[in-house]
Amino acid sequence: MVGRIFSRLFGSSGSDDNPITSIQGIKGSKIRHYQWQKKLGRHLYGQYSMALAQANLKNEDRCQLVSGPLTNVPNGPAGVFVGIYDGHEGNLCSQFVLDNLFNELKTSFTNHYDDEVDPSTVIQEAYLSTENKFVEHARTNWQQNPKLASVGSCCLSGVMHGNMLYVANVGDSRAVVASWADGEEQPEVEILSTDHNTKFLLRRQELIAEHPNDPDLFTITDGIYRVRGSVQVTRAFGDVYLKFNEFNRAPLEERFRQERAIGRPILKAEPTVRGYQLGPDDRFVIFGSDGLWRGVTSGEAVSIVKASPRYGAAKALLKKSLDNTVRRNNLRYKDLRYVPLLAKRYYHDDVSVVILFFDELP
Repeated sequence: MVGRIFSRLFGSSGSDDNPITSIQGIKGSKIRHYQWQKKLGRHLYGQYSMALAQANLKNEDRCQLVSGPLTNVPNGPAGVFVGIYDGHEGNLCSQFVLDNLFNELKTSFTNHYDDEVDPSTVIQEAYLSTENKFVEHARTNWQQNPKLASVGSCCLSGVMHGNMLYVANVGDSRAVVASWADGEEQPEVEILSTDHNTKFLLRRQELIAEHPNDPDLFTITDGIYRVRGSVQVTRAFGDVYLKFNEFNRAPLEERFRQERAIGRPILKAEPTVRGYQLGPDDRFVIFGSDGLWRGVTSGEAVSIVKASPRYGAAKALLKKSLDNTVRRNNLRYKDLRYVPLLAKRYYHDDVSVVILFFDELP
C-alpha cells in the first residue's frame, strides 16, 4: 500500500539530483554559548534551517533531519523525515529514540509497501516498535543503569513525501505550518500537532477516562498538574516506572517510587497523527520542542521566520524565543553567555528548532 498510495497520490519522488541528507542537532559548545545551528541546507523539496540551544548540564534535546529514501525498497519512495526528541530526566531516552525511530519507520514502510495500509497507521506502528525496544532495553539494563527506569522523551516527527506531510506527536512539542498567497502580507497559521500536556483539560480527561479508579492520578502544585506527582506530559516514550510496576522498587530512585502500584501503563507512546496536503500557498513548517514555545506563540514564530532571511532563520527564531523567556528574569538573550551552564536551566529549557521551506513541491 505505502508505495502504491504514495505513487498514486503524489507521483514521482523527484529526479536523481535531489539532495540526500542526514543531519542531527548536536550538543552546543562553550565558544558558541552552548548552541548549534545549521544555517541553511537542502532537502528534496526545498531548504531547511536548524538550531539547538542547550540549557541542561547534559543536553536532553535531540533533533534530526533525513532527506532521501523512506523505505529499504530499491527505487522506492523518497521524502523528508524530521524528528524532535525532547527528553526529560536525562538524554538516555531521547538519544535512543533518535537512534531507532527513523530505522523503525523505514522498516515499517518496507513491510507494508504492497499492503493497503494508511501511512498514519505505519507511523504509529514505528512509534510502538521503538517504544517496545526501549522498554526491553530498560528491562535488560536498568539494574546496572537505574536511570533507564526514570528517563523519558517527547517525540514530534514529520514525514513528507511529495505534497503530503504527516505529523505525529507524543508529548508537548509542536509543528506549525505558515501559508499565504502571493501578494498577501498576513500569513495564515495552523498547528499540525496535538499537545499532550496536563495543562489542557482535555488531556487530563483522557487520562481519567483511561484510569477511572486511580485517585492518585494527578497531584497539583502551584496550579500545575503532574501525573502521579512527576511529569506534566500525558504521553511519552520511556518513563517505564509509570508504565510497569516491576520498576517500582530499588534501584529506582526514591523520588520516583509510587505508593500506589501501577496496575496498567499510565503514560503511552501512541502518537496522534495528522495528514496535511501541502498546497501552493504553504511556505514553511516549523518543528519545535517545548522550550521554543515557552518563549513565542505559534503566530509570533511564523512572523519571525517570515521576516527573517532563510540563512540562519532557525537561530533567529531560537534567539527571539530565548530573549522573551529570559526577560521575565530581567535578562536579555546576549546575557546568557555569562550564565554558567549549571544555572542556565533556571532561565530556559533546551530548545530544538527545524524549519522546512517548500520550494519544489510537485
